[in-house]
Amino acid sequence: MIFIGSIAQGQKDLGFIQTLICKKCGRYSSVSVFMVYTYFSFFFIPLFKWGKKYYAVSNCCQTTFSIPDEIGKAIARGEAVTLREDDLEIVGTSVSYAHCPDCGFLLSSEYTYCPKCGRKL
Repeated sequence: MIFIGSIAQGQKDLGFIQTLICKKCGRYSSVSVFMVYTYFSFFFIPLFKWGKKYYAVSNCCQTTFSIPDEIGKAIARGEAVTLREDDLEIVGTSVSYAHCPDCGFLLSSEYTYCPKCGRKL
């Protein structure tokens, strides 16, 4: 019997964009909210997700902010939410975190290849 299963990290754009003043560079910009999670797939079908974390990325300086789980879950449910400056905690800048130029996946500086599409960085 052949068993094809894997554990991987996934990312989902929650489709939430809000305009605010960037906590890092002070420019008026928008932030996009993403959910990053770990999942188990069996025969390439994702079955279980765990370790969900929510992040906002500013469009001006590409700074990554973590946001509280309660607010992230509310955004994922489609509720009307307004992010405040107190909700954003800086976890990375464009030096530490970036997006893949091909698929837009949120990357860490230790990656040589994009874990989603396989592009060499």
